[in-house]
Amino acid sequence: MASIFISHSKRDAETVAAFCNIFARTQLRAVLLEFENYVIPPWTQIKNEVQQASAVFLLLSPELNSSHFTQNWISYEVGLACMSNKPVWVYEQWQNPVQFPVPYLTDYIVFDRNNRAHMDAIKQHVEKYDPNPVLAGLVLGGLAGAAFGGVGAGIGAILGAAVAQPKTSGVSTACPYQNCGIHFRIHSNVPQLLCPACRQVFHLNWLVQADALAANAQPASPQRLFVPYKFPKTDPF
Repeated sequence: MASIFISHSKRDAETVAAFCNIFARTQLRAVLLEFENYVIPPWTQIKNEVQQASAVFLLLSPELNSSHFTQNWISYEVGLACMSNKPVWVYEQWQNPVQFPVPYLTDYIVFDRNNRAHMDAIKQHVEKYDPNPVLAGLVLGGLAGAAFGGVGAGIGAILGAAVAQPKTSGVSTACPYQNCGIHFRIHSNVPQLLCPACRQVFHLNWLVQADALAANAQPASPQRLFVPYKFPKTDPF
């Protein structure tokens, strides 16, 4: 079974549960390893799982700051992904940016796990790696239509196949700082962000036509804006 490795803090239980709920609707296996369940020595199982995975999803959360142990393992997992040429998707909660530089990544998203539109967009990201999304859509659609009899099941399956079609990706950008310069794809329509690699603030002075569902629902609302200025503008290196 195809898999995606989830690099995370076990203390971030709510976000992990939200992602697992998305994976439960696909043909993908979400790999979540906790220290207590590792094969000894731990690095061997992590290495094997990352190498076999289609991608690595890194869930940045404030809980990372509470454990240097977790930070070290996440750094190891990202390093393995880089060496294995695996895509690394960094998901950061826009209400709680984290001062944790990620030296290698391919995709970056700021999100609110309590926002339905944001989670729907993340579902599209997961489905990019689903080995048989049409089958999953047919099954879910067929089950939804079954309540209306044979004809309803057929219509539901057709709609399910349409829902399962792959979605477009994000927009390529690059950190403008000379001491970083990392290239990655952004999937959120935000005017400014903390570079996920160097954690320095930079502005997106063009309209980012990335996953529209993941865009700020109310850009004028101070409660919903991603405000990275809580971190000082210092050289992280």
